[in-house]
Amino acid sequence: MLKTRKFEAVFVALFLLVAGMSLSAQTNYKIGYLPSTIGQALTKAWGVGIDNALKAAGNPPAIALDAMMKAETQVSMMDDLINQGCNLIILQPIDAAALTASVKKAESKGIPVITLNTDTLAPHFACVTMDDFGAGAMIADAVGKQLGGKGNVAIIQSPPGALAGVNREKGFRATLAKDYPNVKIVGAQNAEWDKNKAIAVMNGFLQANKQLDAVFAVNDNMAEGAAIAAESAGRHVLIYGFNGQMSTLAQIEQGKVTGTAYTNAYDQGATAAKLALQVLKAGTKTFTKTDVVIVPPFLATKDNVGSIPASSRW
Repeated sequence: MLKTRKFEAVFVALFLLVAGMSLSAQTNYKIGYLPSTIGQALTKAWGVGIDNALKAAGNPPAIALDAMMKAETQVSMMDDLINQGCNLIILQPIDAAALTASVKKAESKGIPVITLNTDTLAPHFACVTMDDFGAGAMIADAVGKQLGGKGNVAIIQSPPGALAGVNREKGFRATLAKDYPNVKIVGAQNAEWDKNKAIAVMNGFLQANKQLDAVFAVNDNMAEGAAIAAESAGRHVLIYGFNGQMSTLAQIEQGKVTGTAYTNAYDQGATAAKLALQVLKAGTKTFTKTDVVIVPPFLATKDNVGSIPASSRW
């Protein structure tokens, strides 16, 4: 059974907050969308959700730019969107610290910022995110139970400045340490969200560990890379990812990937767009804290992945 609506209470609270303020007369807004890169399944799905929600409200689609996984490029593109006169920017920061000054700059000019998945260090209007820590804990619990409380696991990490990946790993580690102390983490390495780099990282894990029982990759691209490496080596390893992209769901059905923390990315993008329109209509410009809207994932495995309809596969 899909559970993707627990964010509604916070969403309604934010709606009531902005609805109680004076409304702007403007109806069409220039909204920027700046993910880490346009080409990934997750960022594409966010873009579709954003544009569908904007179009449904009679607003033009977002101006989408591709930072190509480079924080310095994303900083420059934030300046571009500010200079283009965007009314609001939806941002997936590549590096939380590196983009903090850009967020401050935008909001100092009266341009609200909504972050997706990875927050920054500066207060801004809102962050629409998955429950990264909680989902990492959920996957650790699944791994611990499947291993009977004992075994060797490895982590394929995100870049250290990406708070989403960092928090997923924290949740995973904390739950293993607390509930499964005999499950040993034998390796952890950054594969930069990339499938091909994850293949190389996984090969290193397999060569270094005669016994490797499970791997947690903090996104699906890297989980798919780990699966390729394990299959090529003829090794049976439990492999868990994070996000729930269509290709990974198919690999779960085929038995190549064990599971993933699935979130409906279309809903996440649409949620960001709806919040954007609400705050713009309210005309609010200054924010002393970041309101966090959590879109909770659920654990998709071979037992339940068939319950995810085609319309929710991205």
